[in-house]
Amino acid sequence: MSFLRHRLVRAFGLFWFLPAVMVLFSVALAQSLIVLERHLGVPGSLEFVYAGGESGARGLLSAMTGMSIGVAGTLFSITIAALSSVISTMGPRLLHSFLSDRGIQATLGIFLATFAFSLLSLRAVSAGNGDTVFIPHYNVSVAMVYAALCVGFLVYYINHMAQSINMTRVVNLLSGDLSLALERGTELAEEQGDFPRAVDGFFDGATAVFTDRGGYVQQIDYSRLADIAEENDCVVQLLVRPGDYLLTGSEIARVVHGGEAPEGITGCLLLGANRDDSQDLEFSVNQLLEVGVRALSPGTNDPFTAMGVIDRFAESLARLENRELPRGVIARDGMLRVEFTVTTFEGLVDTMFHQLRQNATGCTAVYIRLLDRLGDVAGIVTAGKRLDHLRHHADLVWDDARRTVANSGDLADIRLRYHRARKACARSTRGAESLGD
Repeated sequence: MSFLRHRLVRAFGLFWFLPAVMVLFSVALAQSLIVLERHLGVPGSLEFVYAGGESGARGLLSAMTGMSIGVAGTLFSITIAALSSVISTMGPRLLHSFLSDRGIQATLGIFLATFAFSLLSLRAVSAGNGDTVFIPHYNVSVAMVYAALCVGFLVYYINHMAQSINMTRVVNLLSGDLSLALERGTELAEEQGDFPRAVDGFFDGATAVFTDRGGYVQQIDYSRLADIAEENDCVVQLLVRPGDYLLTGSEIARVVHGGEAPEGITGCLLLGANRDDSQDLEFSVNQLLEVGVRALSPGTNDPFTAMGVIDRFAESLARLENRELPRGVIARDGMLRVEFTVTTFEGLVDTMFHQLRQNATGCTAVYIRLLDRLGDVAGIVTAGKRLDHLRHHADLVWDDARRTVANSGDLADIRLRYHRARKACARSTRGAESLGD
């Protein structure tokens, strides 16, 4: 069921889904209003309903049909041009976020819906003598409402597109996605309990499980995997995690069991052609990271965007102080059933800062911002292991700065920030035991 829910969520986010729903609704609305008017007519008390003749209705609906499809084509062209700009300056990873934007989908959808509604309404207009004349008064009136909506959405679209390709807004958007992913993939520290763990050598000689297909691990159904282990009275060690790329025939798990490995383990993994952010925390980090790395490329040379990315990374790490990443074990009735690899705080720090530091060669401003934010995070973190890793990254920044920064004044500024960061990382690690790090 979790895989089905995942596929439905992905389908709802497709670029064509909302426009398709709006078009289908407009088709149903147009036909319903025509049937309603044919059977009940138009009460004279409804003064807001269109009261013109056949030629006026035909002309209005014809104009609406041509206008809506023409503007829809223009909007699609603008969207394609904006996508090209996004891919070239911010990276192809942002393509999905851009295409899933409900504002863009709704704007394109309202014009396509107007076209469908007007076309079907125009088809219903009939000329003749006496009873053979039919003018869809309700439809013409609703078409005017559609026209007003089109104007409003067009104004919104122009403003929205101008903001969508603004680098600061993109950084804030991706930062929000990262915060949601971290909140979804972690839990409050006090909510975690003690779980049994396998002793060293427990999985030596275990039965290996191999995958019969390749691709990125998009999602893992851990609950189903634990059910399989419990039903077969075995312990499963999962060797892969969301975000890993599997080759056909790769070993994905080891099973401690009296006989053959139980069936269904490979079915607990959802593979796809692309990485997915539903369980892959590092993918959410990489989307924001790519913006920062591209900003530091020689062709762009935008350290301000890179420093903004560093600020958002530091904020995300600070929010993890009172939260815990998954422990990597699942127990049922006090018995260990599944052991799996997880993303760690140290792994997130490495993903966030290694490439930014490596691409900031000689950039004093970025080095200083890295050291400042490492020190800020160290002032919040209490776990000794986490502090040691933050200090390790401060050392790496200082080593790179000494090699690549030639100006003695700049190097002195960097040294000052480095000593501050080291001091923050070297403070007392009170509360480290309570966090279990």
